Amino acid sequence: MLPRKFLWRGGVAAIVGAVAVVALAASAPSGYRPANGEIEHEVRTPNRHATSGSCGVERWAVKTGTDADARRVHPDAPVVQTIAYLASLAPPAHPPAHARVQPAETTTYVLDATLVEYKLDADSDYQLIIRDAHGNTMIAEIPDPACVKASSPFASRIDNARAGFNARFTATTGFKTANIPVRLTGVGFFDYRRGQPGVAPNAIELHPVLDVDFNPSAGRSAAGQ
Repeated sequence: MLPRKFLWRGGVAAIVGAVAVVALAASAPSGYRPANGEIEHEVRTPNRHATSGSCGVERWAVKTGTDADARRVHPDAPVVQTIAYLASLAPPAHPPAHARVQPAETTTYVLDATLVEYKLDADSDYQLIIRDAHGNTMIAEIPDPACVKASSPFASRIDNARAGFNARFTATTGFKTANIPVRLTGVGFFDYRRGQPGVAPNAIELHPVLDVDFNPSAGRSAAGQ
């Protein structure tokens, strides 16, 4: 039998360990939980109509335009910007689950860039990695229309963007290389950094993408400024 002091120390260690696990869970974004020392990807909800059979949950109303602040977004008045500028914006410490971070998340942006890679995410989004001429990268995402409610003011645009992408590429669960110029129109969105390939330093994205123009011939260089 172990001496009492060792039993006491062991009990304290167990309590400290449990507190650490609880603290990690409390600091994680909503919908996440600790696993093997890391934070797992966001939870999903089944949807038999979606491409991957699932849709997302985390900040989903903001991602798809069914939040109350969606009316503040003006898709018909996009602002031409650069990846470098968007990546320089200060990210929120705690993005609200059902509201937008203004002005970044209430602004529609147009970005000229190179589409480097793309894939189908587990939540049925198309994840696009885009890069400018200086090597700055960020992520843009096209939701699956099956995961977007008809009440979203972005619904028809998302549907068109997705159809346009499908006409050009076939996204699968593994990254595919594209390396072609694109002009993307989409709404600003702050995601959580969790080691995603191509993620911007502040985790800003275009989400949702509302329009994709492949090999744009007019305007600024498609590699970005």
